[in-house]
Amino acid sequence: MTLNDFIQQAQHLEQQLILQIDAPASVKLQVKQITLIQKQLRALKKAVNAEIRLINQNATQTGPDSLVSVGLEVFGKRKLAGRVRAGTRRAIDAEKKAARQPYMAVRDAIDRILLRGDQLKIEAEKYLLEQ
Repeated sequence: MTLNDFIQQAQHLEQQLILQIDAPASVKLQVKQITLIQKQLRALKKAVNAEIRLINQNATQTGPDSLVSVGLEVFGKRKLAGRVRAGTRRAIDAEKKAARQPYMAVRDAIDRILLRGDQLKIEAEKYLLEQ
């Protein structure tokens, strides 16, 4: 699944997240629909988290030892080799962070939508208690 697919699916589910307070039977049914939407959102969030883990794994597999740093180490330039490795590590971390950021934003949006669903369910429960 691509990033756009995640975004579109989250937006589609958010549009379905509505509560119209009219009759107790209708409100109970809407609460069930909200719960179902929240389950779908949690499954979507798991898929997003899997993509984030995949990005992290791919970045981890890229080792900071480069041919240059190994060559410098062999010729006795350990400090310079350490600086090269540290620079490579920082570049890998920056690349990983940049690749993860859009997925983190989607995950935060999903959390926001889940919270909205919880607020709607609380509103519905208050209504049902008053009846």
